[in-house]
Parts: sequence; C-alpha cells; structure tokens
Amino acid sequence: MLLTIYKFELKKLFCTKVNVIALAGSVIMLLLLVISSISEEVQVSREAVKELNGRVIDEQLLDEMKPALRYENGKTTMEVTEEYEKYVPVMDTLDVLLTATEQDIDLTQVQAAALYELREKEIAQRMERQGLSDKEKEYWHRLEAEVQKPFVFGTYRGPAGLLRSFQALGFFMLLLSAIGLSGTYARESADRMNQLLLCSRYGKRELYAIKLAAGFTWILTAALLVLLSVAIPYFGLYGTEGTAEMLQLVKPLSMLPCSIGHMLAVYTGIYFGTAILFAAVTMLLSVVTQNQLATVCGLMGYLLIDLFVEFPEHWKLIQRIWSLRPNAVLMNSGFSNYRLLHLAGRLLMNYQAAPVFYTMIVIAALLIGRWKYKSLQVGK
Repeated sequence: MLLTIYKFELKKLFCTKVNVIALAGSVIMLLLLVISSISEEVQVSREAVKELNGRVIDEQLLDEMKPALRYENGKTTMEVTEEYEKYVPVMDTLDVLLTATEQDIDLTQVQAAALYELREKEIAQRMERQGLSDKEKEYWHRLEAEVQKPFVFGTYRGPAGLLRSFQALGFFMLLLSAIGLSGTYARESADRMNQLLLCSRYGKRELYAIKLAAGFTWILTAALLVLLSVAIPYFGLYGTEGTAEMLQLVKPLSMLPCSIGHMLAVYTGIYFGTAILFAAVTMLLSVVTQNQLATVCGLMGYLLIDLFVEFPEHWKLIQRIWSLRPNAVLMNSGFSNYRLLHLAGRLLMNYQAAPVFYTMIVIAALLIGRWKYKSLQVGK
C-alpha cells in the first residue's frame, strides 16, 4: 500500500503539466545556451591540439605564438591560420589568466615569466583585500607550493565547459524546486483535500515521509536531466579529454593542486546536494505556509537576495557564512575566494564546508516539517 501511494505521488509530480513544461523548457534552454556558447568558440581539430599536449607554457611556447599575435585597442588577439590553429586553446588559457587579473597586457612583448608574476601579485592582493590571517596565508602557500609552474598545457574544453556551467545549473534547480515542489503539501489544502488525507490510515508519519521521498526522487531526476543537457553537448563535441589536466588552466588564480576532473567530481556531488537542499527547504515552506504561491514567493525572494546583496570585504564573519550559499559555491568562487572556515580545529574552503552546512539544514528542515505536519493532524 505504501509503495502504491509513493507511485501515486510520483505520478502527480512527473505528469503535472506545469512540471513537465518547466523541466522540458529548462533542458531545451540549457541545450540552446551550450550550443550558442560552443558556436562562438574557434573550433580546432583535436589532432592539431594534441601536438601541444604536455607542453610547458613558457617563453619558448610564447615565442612560437607571437608571429600570429596582434595587439589592437588594448587587447591581444590571434590571427588564426592553418599554421597557428593549434595554438588557439593556449591563447584561450592566456586570455582566462588576463581576464582573471583584470589586466590588458601586450602578449607580443611580454615574457612568460611576467605572466606568472602577474598571477602571484593578483593572488597576494586578493588575500590582503579578504583580510586573511597569517595562519590562513600559510595554509594557502603550502598548497600553492604543490602547483606546478610553469603550467603544463593540455586540451580541456569539454570538462572545462561543464565546470563553468554549475552556477547556471544551480539556479535552474532552485527554479524547478519552486515550480515542481511548492505544492507538495500545500496543494491538498488549496483543494480542500487535506482533512480527508490527514484522517486516513497513513495520514500521519507515513504520508509525510512518502511525499518527501517522492519530492527528492523528482528533484534528483530533474537534476540529472539538466546536468546531461549540458554535459552531452560538451563531451560529445570535445570528448572527455582534459579531466587529468591541472585546474589552473581553467581557474588560473586557484592555488589548489588538483586536476579539472577532480574538481568536476566534487562539484557534481555538491550540485546534487544543492538540489536536495532546495527540495527540502521548498517542501518545508510548503508545509509551514500551506500555500503554494507563498512558497514560490519566498524562494524567489531568496533568489533576488542571492543575486543582488553583497557585503563589505571587512565583514569577515558574514562574508565567510555568505560564501556557503549554493550560488557562491557553484560559481566556483572557492577557487579565488581564499577565506577559510574554522570547523573542528580544521581550516576548510567553502566547497569543503558546504556539504556539512547543507546536511544540517536538510535535517533541520525535515524535522521541523515533520513536527509542523503532525500539528496539522485532525483529532490530535
């Protein structure tokens, strides 16, 4: 009987027209965005790029590229010809570095060593602005010592494209939670069916747990489909090559001695954890408010705060807490946000502390929701 009710709740979530439209629209929109992003990139044959795999980004490599470089209007560009086609991904890596440091440097004149000095200077400035303690700086310097320099080039477009997409994916999870799960507990109240359900045999703990299970099943399915809508185009066109390449090729200001694939696995886990977090909070609001519109408005209010509210750099504690919100973690701010959190005597980066923080919120939401739902029971 319980399995039958679970299947019925799943059917309500997966077959409701607004949920189907929202999920299909999200997948199609992301597919179009990825295709548009890929179309703007200069396409280079894999064979040409493989010639440079394993090459150190040093003075010699930069000298090979300089005949094709042009410095115009304060920006260095590359004239792509058949001879220099293979250097396009290297130029992309240098562009990412210059963008991260907010510097317009003439690459036709600069030496490779100056680029690494520029990176170190930018990192030092950010650490000062963020008010890191000596202990925190020492922690980062130990990690930085393990990062290979000069950087070693390798093709990475497929995994890097997916890694950059997680912030957008997080927003879609919030929107899908708001649309699909806001009525999980509130819809029966609006349809005046709640009294009948709450008086039934399974109207207490069982029904609450079944609705939770169905809600988590739906959001995780949606999260998987949304993730695949981004991963399939990137990996289909560029392949999975690049997962073993150093993270600094994509995030040059990172001091983490990790590969792109390592961080891709970490952020995939955080992404699914974020989906569960949004689902738990949405269903809690649905129980508490017993109003679908109020639940949606609450989530959209959080989204606006997330997008537009910023705190001064010197508000260290608030900045550390604010860096744990899903959007901040999924936008990869942990790669250049060097503030550390102190937990159980350990120094943790925001993406390391986030799973602990999210788990606590989910557990609290489930317990509060259960208490509130029991208080709604008829004849208690």
